Amino acid sequence: MNQPISANQLKNLTGRLRAGTETPADLHALADLRMFYKEVLDRAHEEVVGLCTGHPYVQPMAPRVKTMKTTLEKLLRQPHLLSIAQIRDYAGLRVVVHGTRTEQNGIATKIAALFRNKDRPPKWIDRRVEPRSGYRAVHLEVRREGILIEVQIRTALQHRWAELFERAADKLGRGLRYGEPVPDLSISGGELVDRLNLLSEEIDNTERLPHLPESSTAQRTIARSLDSLLNYIEELK
Repeated sequence: MNQPISANQLKNLTGRLRAGTETPADLHALADLRMFYKEVLDRAHEEVVGLCTGHPYVQPMAPRVKTMKTTLEKLLRQPHLLSIAQIRDYAGLRVVVHGTRTEQNGIATKIAALFRNKDRPPKWIDRRVEPRSGYRAVHLEVRREGILIEVQIRTALQHRWAELFERAADKLGRGLRYGEPVPDLSISGGELVDRLNLLSEEIDNTERLPHLPESSTAQRTIARSLDSLLNYIEELK
């Protein structure tokens, strides 16, 4: 299947979508585009699964293409995006590494080599060095069959933290994901954000250790803190 819409057509469609003037034909074209992205993403996912077969501590997750709702949310929050094709995480792969930074760096390097492209080399974004609202991971922006794909490589603890953060954003407001002030942030909500940030730092400091088995006392302590924080989040009104 070839890309069902030209770059210029997609740019114009994106403008109508942001303005709320999209037509039924636009929605049909978007459905076709999303199907094209999914097919490309599925093939890329199969390659990552094959790569990870020899690494039992690495867990590839299901691929995903953004929904219409999250696509529109992204376009409204980032007006500089002129086309859906510029959304770097419109199509995404995720890999969870049950190990330390050493293993995380190693598998990220192998995935970058897998997606090496002479026209656009993989772009390495280290969210451990520059975290977003406490979120840490290694991201790779790669090209496959003409589309942009974001590959997220997280440690198991980074992944659990990110899942908690998403749940907190559901409770407190989606702006939390983008570092925006959350309206009417309650005392309990403010405490939650503080606890998330502190736990993110603790995870990062722990994973800097060169040899740390997943069953270590430090990791078990962090896991208990994550469980406690989940309970706290669920109790928020």
